[in-house]
Amino acid sequence: MKYPIVTLSKYGLFRAKIYAVLKRPYLVVALASYLIVALLIIIYLNKAPSFTSDMEMVLPGTGTSNSVSLDNVGQIVSQTSAPFSAGGFNPRVNYKEMLSSRSVRSRAAKKLQLSLEELGKPRIKLTEQTSIISLSMNANNQGVAQAKTLALYEALQDELSNLRADEVLRRDKSINHVLDQYRVRMNITRNAIVDFQQRSIVVSTEQMDQLVRTLSGVKEKQLYVNAEAKQLQEYIYQLSEELGVSPKLAGQAFTLQSDVEFRAYITELKESITQLTEYSSRWGVNHPKVKAQQKRLNFTRIAINERSREMYGVNSSEIFNSLNLDLNPKRSELFADLIDAYAKQKGQDSMYRELGRSIEHLSDQLKIYSREIVELERLQREFNMAEAIFISAAARLEASKADIFASYPVLQMLTTPSYPTKQTSPKKVIAFIGAIAGFILITIGLIILSQRNKLIRVLLKKS
Repeated sequence: MKYPIVTLSKYGLFRAKIYAVLKRPYLVVALASYLIVALLIIIYLNKAPSFTSDMEMVLPGTGTSNSVSLDNVGQIVSQTSAPFSAGGFNPRVNYKEMLSSRSVRSRAAKKLQLSLEELGKPRIKLTEQTSIISLSMNANNQGVAQAKTLALYEALQDELSNLRADEVLRRDKSINHVLDQYRVRMNITRNAIVDFQQRSIVVSTEQMDQLVRTLSGVKEKQLYVNAEAKQLQEYIYQLSEELGVSPKLAGQAFTLQSDVEFRAYITELKESITQLTEYSSRWGVNHPKVKAQQKRLNFTRIAINERSREMYGVNSSEIFNSLNLDLNPKRSELFADLIDAYAKQKGQDSMYRELGRSIEHLSDQLKIYSREIVELERLQREFNMAEAIFISAAARLEASKADIFASYPVLQMLTTPSYPTKQTSPKKVIAFIGAIAGFILITIGLIILSQRNKLIRVLLKKS
């Protein structure tokens, strides 16, 4: 006998059983695979429980528009576009990347006093055709999961606030640079106006308007004075025709009537005529008293003529002898009116001439003003344009500064972070399903592998 029968020891029996099992390799592989699957299921069921807290955030879907009207400046329009108005820009994708970024997660971990690894990575979902962002975080504790979700949301809001503040700061620098340029231009135009005003007699356009009004008033007054002078001239002419005396003679007559010596001679003349008339009625012409009174009358007349010639010339005595105003009070009043009208007419003529000189002076001054006002208005227009551009730009830029949500739209919390009531993993149902599926797949695979020769022969026969 080549291999004699011997009694096996315990070790030998164990080795024999091993050899018997190894003669069935598929059974060994199946048992090993089942053991691995069972081990994985046990590890899965024994791992620490995990809880998931989720929340939803939403972005506004419409923009805003504000219109402000400022006096002497214009209208300022501040418009915030809708976050989804641009086809190539979706802020939800930006916010998703920011939630996954290291800076936001580090900020959230610092709030919770956790490490970045302990915080974990969030799960973010963007719902199509909406502006909703879903966020979920896992943790081994229900409260921690909720706190992680809330901390990540707050960290994102803090990051957005920092970005908006940085944008405003950079925009302020740009605004100040632009406004400085506008301010320099406005100051240059203002200094040009001041230099021109120092060199010119025209300080403002109101001077031109005032000069035109003054010239117009003087011309109007000259027309009125001329009309009054014409009226007085006609009145003097008619009154002189009626009285048969010129204003000059009427004035001289009044002057002569106010002379003391002349009036004494007139009084003496009146008395002489009265006495002569009385004596002539009593006695004849040759009576001594009549002759004496006639001499007295002739002497008085000679004295009156001499006094008239002394005051107003050779031929005035005959004229003034016929202008005895004391004999007719009404005639005296007409003489007074004639003299008064003549004086007024002379005053109006003088005023007319003076107004004419004033018009000439104002017209010359207006020519000078007209030349200088053109340059002043040009400088003023440049200044007004520079000032309007500066004020309008400042107002628009200040209005744009108020729009801090243009680049980073408002992100609102749609639902608060949920407090998980059930653990996310491990789940016994998933472990059971995984174990059954693993056992079935392993068994089917080994059966197919063990019967591969028969299957090949069957297939060859069919072919």
